[in-house]
Amino acid sequence: MNTRIRLVSEFCLALFVSPLVLTAAIVEAAAPPGPAEVAGRYLDAMESSDLDAAGKLFSATSSVFESGGREGAWAAYREHHLGPENGEIRSFKISRGEAETGASIDGSMAFVAWPIEYRIDLKDGKVVESRGTVTFLLVKEKSEYRIRHLHWSSRRKPAPPPK
Repeated sequence: MNTRIRLVSEFCLALFVSPLVLTAAIVEAAAPPGPAEVAGRYLDAMESSDLDAAGKLFSATSSVFESGGREGAWAAYREHHLGPENGEIRSFKISRGEAETGASIDGSMAFVAWPIEYRIDLKDGKVVESRGTVTFLLVKEKSEYRIRHLHWSSRRKPAPPPK
């Protein structure tokens, strides 16, 4: 009799807990990416020269600044700046520091400030090594974060001292 009660109680517990665990797994899998993940996806897209993937991360109303200069909305930045540059790049590698993040109380806006160092190998053999910070302002649109404003600020790394 004791075994029968234990089996029934384990069965009832399994019936109650299994749907909760399954529901939690479904909710977690369906959660949209957070601000840092969206910013990370942008940096990934830049490394792989995937401007289509990068474009999907932007709000329809966006602004882009690079080293203090206004580049316009994403579409203009892509067409007049990144597109021509991408044709000259052999490889682009970004090393990321620790991102600083924050969000509004209601979660409708967030920021990510990501310190980076990067190396660009150009097709003509030149190498560009720089460091800086990419700052993202993200807004929630239809429950997903989109990049509303991006500022890529960088400067060349100093040359190593002569030996």
